[in-house]
Amino acid sequence: MGSWFYLGREKGKTVESFEYFFKVYKERYALFEVKQVDWEKEYEHYSKLVDKNTSDDELFEIFREVLQKLDDKHCYIYRFNEIYFSGFDLPSLNYFDLLSFDFRMPTKDFSLDVIKDHYLEESENSLRLYSFMPPMGIRDVFTTGWLRDSIAYIHMTEMSNRSDQVHESINAFLNKYKNAKAYVVDVRDNIGGYSGPVKELAEHFAKEERRYAVSRLRNPDGINQYQDADYWVLNPSEDSGYKNQEIVLLTNQNTQSAAELFTLMMKTLPQVRLVGDTTSGVFADTHVGKLPNGWEYRLSERKTNDWNDNVLEDVGVVPDTLIKNKWSELQKGTDKVLEYAIHSMRK
Repeated sequence: MGSWFYLGREKGKTVESFEYFFKVYKERYALFEVKQVDWEKEYEHYSKLVDKNTSDDELFEIFREVLQKLDDKHCYIYRFNEIYFSGFDLPSLNYFDLLSFDFRMPTKDFSLDVIKDHYLEESENSLRLYSFMPPMGIRDVFTTGWLRDSIAYIHMTEMSNRSDQVHESINAFLNKYKNAKAYVVDVRDNIGGYSGPVKELAEHFAKEERRYAVSRLRNPDGINQYQDADYWVLNPSEDSGYKNQEIVLLTNQNTQSAAELFTLMMKTLPQVRLVGDTTSGVFADTHVGKLPNGWEYRLSERKTNDWNDNVLEDVGVVPDTLIKNKWSELQKGTDKVLEYAIHSMRK
């Protein structure tokens, strides 16, 4: 079957696909100014290298070079059995490489197993996913349990778009730990996804409406022009009884994308402190489409800033307390970031 798809794939159309690629980025990509890339200059350079005799391999290499310059983890170009992710400082991947690809950087500063084995009285998991897309495998989105001193803990591996199941998991957590003195919410090594469903958790902790981000969709009329700003807000859950407990949110460099939007939501709340490492700095919403030759592309079509309209792309959210784990300490069963969070809670 793989051979059938390969032989039946769309081929050629190099000039049309090249022109389409540069045009769609010119009209929809939102971060040229942030990335300091002159798109017109790039087009002028590469258009001289493309004609009807340009091979598929040569065209793919051109796209790879261009995306490498953008250095944007939300962008990729994908053809049969080969994909190139921008921003990861990696070569293009074939299908078998892709099966084992993980969007997390090898920071070795977090281990959920260490928390389960050494810090939680007992742990529970919910929202099990069977993923055939990277990262491949079976995983649970939520891990919860009691820490010492009546502190409740919840970790999220990603931001799932399964709204009903996310809602059930959040309600189950809040109901079980409603008498907690404080909460540790952990989004370390969270690869992102969809911020909408998990917004419910932040709104349970909100006392009043709060703006957490300013986002702008690209205007196709100009490379650095945008449509009117959208102001993204938290709307407090009126029936929630979880507005006064102290909360510590744990982040690291693998807190990405939708997890960073969740971090902004939580950071607006006065009872929340951020502890850990600076987040990844990847905020833009994306658009996915196909070129005339059938290759798939993805681009960042929004520029999303914090509630004060400060640019965080490539910067990330800086925690209130910057502290990092060492792999040697984790191997001994010690998560000093979590321990700091526990000890820093008001007694």
